[in-house]
Amino acid sequence: MSQHAVYTRFLTRPGQGKALVEILLKANHIVSDADGCRLYIINQDMDNDDHIWVTELWDSQEDHAISLTLDGCKELVVEASNLLTVPPDQIILKAIAGKGVDDSAPYALFISMKFQVMRIITEIC
Repeated sequence: MSQHAVYTRFLTRPGQGKALVEILLKANHIVSDADGCRLYIINQDMDNDDHIWVTELWDSQEDHAISLTLDGCKELVVEASNLLTVPPDQIILKAIAGKGVDDSAPYALFISMKFQVMRIITEIC
C-alpha cells in the first residue's frame, strides 16, 4: 500500500496569515499523534505571509480521513475558513520514494488530483 501525501494551499485575507498559522499549530498538536501521521509541516510563502501551505504524509487515505474527525478538528476547520479569501486548494499524491517514505510501499506512478478541502471535509462529515 502506498502512502498518502497531501499538499494544501491556504490564501488568507490580508494580514491573517499569522492567525491561520496559530490555528494550524493547534491542528498539528491533534493530528501529529493520530494513527498513520508521518509528517505534518506548516509552511509560509517566502514572498507572501498570507499564503500558507501544509505538507502531510499519511500511511493511508483512510488515516487522513479519520484525522479530520478527531476532537477539535472540525472546530479548527471552521475557525480557519473564516480567515480565507477562497477555499483551500489541495493536491493528493501517492508517495512513492524518498526520505521518510515507507520503503516497503510498492512503487507506483503518482496520481494527482485537486480538491477543495471544504468539499472533502463535507463528504467525511
